[in-house]
Amino acid sequence: MDETEQRQIEERLREQIASYHEAALLFTAITAGLPDLLNAEPRTPEALAEDLGLQAEPLRRVLRGLVAMKLCRELDDGRFALTEAALCLTYGNPSNLSEKAFVVVGQYWMPWMSMMYALRTGEPSLPFALNKTAADWRGSKSEEGRFLFRYVAKEELANPGGISEALDELLSGLPEGGVIASLGGGYGAWLTDVLNRNPSLEGIVFDAPPVLDDAIRLFDVLELSDRITFLPGDVVSDVPVEADIYVLKSVLQQHGDVGARAILDNCRNAMTPSARVVIWERLMPENALDDPEAIMLDLHMLAITGGKARRISEMETLIVAAGLEIAGHHRTSDGMTAIDVRAP
Repeated sequence: MDETEQRQIEERLREQIASYHEAALLFTAITAGLPDLLNAEPRTPEALAEDLGLQAEPLRRVLRGLVAMKLCRELDDGRFALTEAALCLTYGNPSNLSEKAFVVVGQYWMPWMSMMYALRTGEPSLPFALNKTAADWRGSKSEEGRFLFRYVAKEELANPGGISEALDELLSGLPEGGVIASLGGGYGAWLTDVLNRNPSLEGIVFDAPPVLDDAIRLFDVLELSDRITFLPGDVVSDVPVEADIYVLKSVLQQHGDVGARAILDNCRNAMTPSARVVIWERLMPENALDDPEAIMLDLHMLAITGGKARRISEMETLIVAAGLEIAGHHRTSDGMTAIDVRAP
């Protein structure tokens, strides 16, 4: 490594270490609702503070911080206005950045900062950091849980290509009235694209009851609820679902080998001889530099759920142990891998 490359690495590390204050400031602004309030009209800190029940002077300092980030501008009359660049943080913007900031900074930061707990115990750091289990956090009707699933649903609606790419060949062989099921994958918003492009198919969303409540509202808005059946349950315990294709989208990675094996066992018990399971996840590369995003996903599972990203060989071991086999697998354009699984 030459001196120039070393300096570049050190400079990047300095920027990464110092980036906490901008992330935290952005989270504070979104939590307070500042982007939407300032998008409606420019406001003074005093007016905002009165409406929000906050202190004007600290709020002024936060607003000036947003000016430094080029997300606000300070007008001559003392009011602050949202910049055009910050419109991406307003409610309903397709960029989904406000939800992402709330989820990533508000929910993931502390478990990541507490990763020493995972190193010492071998257990995920989220329960230690947030004083609740991953299952409670994920399945609750809390603001945090809803932000998480709303964020994931918007991502799926905005970027449906990968899962559709993964399923196209299998879907073409389904008869009219064929059923495709989303197992343990939140709202299952990706089904929207699949059902719109395949009007003869039906869908199932199988997940915890609190998740289904909001999923039902989503598909009502999308005018697809008449083609979706919503079934409450837990994929680790049982999969009482009859379908032609079972989709596990980013599900096995949330579990250790015992939980992942239980899920596959339950799928095997539910499948008819002709049914298929599609596992769609980001797989671990042999070389970390080949897919740094997969490496970070694996660490995320270490901190949040106790699961892990797996190599294709590790996936095959789990699949075969559940009495299933891999019919094929391919990497989709978004870096995920679709694994087509069938009964022998």
